[in-house]
Amino acid sequence: MIETNMIIEKGIRRSAFYRDLQRVLKQMNDSLGAMAGCAGDKMSADLSAMLLSGGKRLRPILAYVCYRIGGKRDKDIVPLMCMLELMHTASLIHDDVVDGAGLRRGRPTINNVRGTFAAVQSGDFLLAKAMELLSVYKGTGINEMLADVSYSMTMGELRQQDMRYKFGMQSTGAYYDLIQKKTALLLAASCWCGAVAGGMSGEDAKCLLNYGEKLGVAFQMRDDLIDYSDESGKVPGQDVRNGVFTLPVLMLMESGVPDSVNKLLRKQEKSENEVRSLMHYVKDSGVLEQAERIVGEKSAEAAAELKKIPHSPEKKALGDLALSLAERQA
Repeated sequence: MIETNMIIEKGIRRSAFYRDLQRVLKQMNDSLGAMAGCAGDKMSADLSAMLLSGGKRLRPILAYVCYRIGGKRDKDIVPLMCMLELMHTASLIHDDVVDGAGLRRGRPTINNVRGTFAAVQSGDFLLAKAMELLSVYKGTGINEMLADVSYSMTMGELRQQDMRYKFGMQSTGAYYDLIQKKTALLLAASCWCGAVAGGMSGEDAKCLLNYGEKLGVAFQMRDDLIDYSDESGKVPGQDVRNGVFTLPVLMLMESGVPDSVNKLLRKQEKSENEVRSLMHYVKDSGVLEQAERIVGEKSAEAAAELKKIPHSPEKKALGDLALSLAERQA
């Protein structure tokens, strides 16, 4: 996994920026814990564990860094940070239900422990708590941005489910469109909304929107590559197991694979030995190295979007984060 805090901290540990980041993250965590406590005895412990289990906090951190770039600090940033983390965590809970995932961040998922109904309701509860915070940003364009992103995320999830095991619908082009909807747009919105909350105009914040979108593409590609390792906190091979073909498999399919591999990829009920066999085939093919190069290209494109931003510790942190994706090996 990409440890976002470690990248943001690079070179700024003694700065006011770093101290302020830690302060607002603590405020956000305190708020999230209080929200989880409102869920009732049966749900609050599970939600607290999910919200406070040490996730990367990428979206709220991006919002805060871009908020500082905004300059004027027109609005309180902590509610926005909470909204972004609530939206993201709710999507993870719902994804775990759809995928039948047993682990998330190395811990049993809510659907594994409590069942499907409790997990769905938990995700819905977090979305409801996020909507309670919308009034803070009325009139800024932030609410409209997050509404559009929520719609795109939902449509992306529906599209992915429709594409499972369907070779004719899955391609590298469809993959890029899917990760844009499911991941990149929320990262882009995190940057844009943070900058706007900080006093930047929506027009001036477009470069940060573009940065976040390209960062999100690189980030999701990196996360998909980690599925071929033991570092994700999830069971390796989950995408292959569920008929969701990410960039390495799609690149192989488009270049041609033996009939035996083709048949096994299409098979909906795979044994664990068959999943391991596919994972080894992908690793031995050299396609992961090709995908690594593409991640590097996308990361560099994200960093290039920052050229209009004046030099500052915040700009350096964003650039370091983008380039770290290129350096990280799955």
